[in-house]
Amino acid sequence: MVTKEPKPGQTHPDWRLRVSSRDPTSLLAGLTDWFSHTMGVESRPRLTSFGSPGKAGMSSETLLFDLDWEENGVARHGAFVLRLPPPEDSFPIFPEYNLDLQVDAMRLVSRGGTVPVPRIPWQERNSKALGAPFFIMERIDGAMVPDNPPYIFGGWLADATPAQQIRVQRELVTILTGVHNVNASLVERNFLEIDRPGASPLCRHFARERTLYEWGRNSMHFPLVEALFDWLAAHWPRVESPAVVIWGDARPGNVLWRDFHATAVLDWELATIGPREMDVGYLIFFHQYFRHVARVVAGRDPMPQFLRRNDVVNTYQEIAETKLTDIDWFITYGLLQQAVVEIRLSQRRILFGEMERPADTNDYLYSRRMIEQILADGPGIWQR
Repeated sequence: MVTKEPKPGQTHPDWRLRVSSRDPTSLLAGLTDWFSHTMGVESRPRLTSFGSPGKAGMSSETLLFDLDWEENGVARHGAFVLRLPPPEDSFPIFPEYNLDLQVDAMRLVSRGGTVPVPRIPWQERNSKALGAPFFIMERIDGAMVPDNPPYIFGGWLADATPAQQIRVQRELVTILTGVHNVNASLVERNFLEIDRPGASPLCRHFARERTLYEWGRNSMHFPLVEALFDWLAAHWPRVESPAVVIWGDARPGNVLWRDFHATAVLDWELATIGPREMDVGYLIFFHQYFRHVARVVAGRDPMPQFLRRNDVVNTYQEIAETKLTDIDWFITYGLLQQAVVEIRLSQRRILFGEMERPADTNDYLYSRRMIEQILADGPGIWQR
């Protein structure tokens, strides 16, 4: 654990994450001026509300607003979402934030017609208006699944009936098949490629994780993470399935929901090209990860029947009409990706005085015990 471990039955002392130091009032004024310039002063744009979705994000800053304007003498109204990269003083999780990739990925996936992705009417690459590039997408009504605190501790999804949770599970798998089935030419999806000529998509992605680890460790060493890199390299998949469009961050919290159906699929910062097992494995992993957190923090194991390995695999194979291979390796790869992020998250919490600096760098990791189990017993833990 990255903080002193609570006794069983206690909740984590503080799930908050510091995300932004930007002043909402200044953003509101800057955005109003930008709309006046973009639409024309005759449109008389007015931002009538402004706020946060109430979810502590790690990768981009999200702000909500309503916009009233006039178009050809007709009053118009819309609800929108502003996305910006995080400010530098928030100790960002990733070294760069490619808004073009997010916008292009969402537009590419939306053309397929089966995955509900918000429309993006505006994108600004210049930093003059708000101090950073940004894009604006239509706001879709829907309930969020929280990450902080994790949804597994309570809320509409945890309180749902088993049948309702199965509906959500199937929706998530259907989303993945829709993303993976996006019919795009090599040229159309070229922007998703990781620049490392001569290597397979999975090799390129794995190399990028190593680069991210080297950047984020700040001269420290994390023996368990390095051992997990070595384990994955030594147990590389026998066959790498054909590359498809990959969402890259497949989990319930990146979807908006209404009546247990998905209304919008969000957060495309990690979109890429790779074998479909990357998304399926990560979806399975992330729920197992939250179950692990609940066992350590609260001494209980909620939602054990949700997103089980075999259920997800079988449902995906049924819908996609294709076989998945080496899925346990890809679930473990999800563990590696989360561990690399945890290193940066813990450093940020230390910087902001939210946790004490551990003497053992392995204690930066919420996932420490999971990694130790993999290294000791292999990936059979995912089938328990």
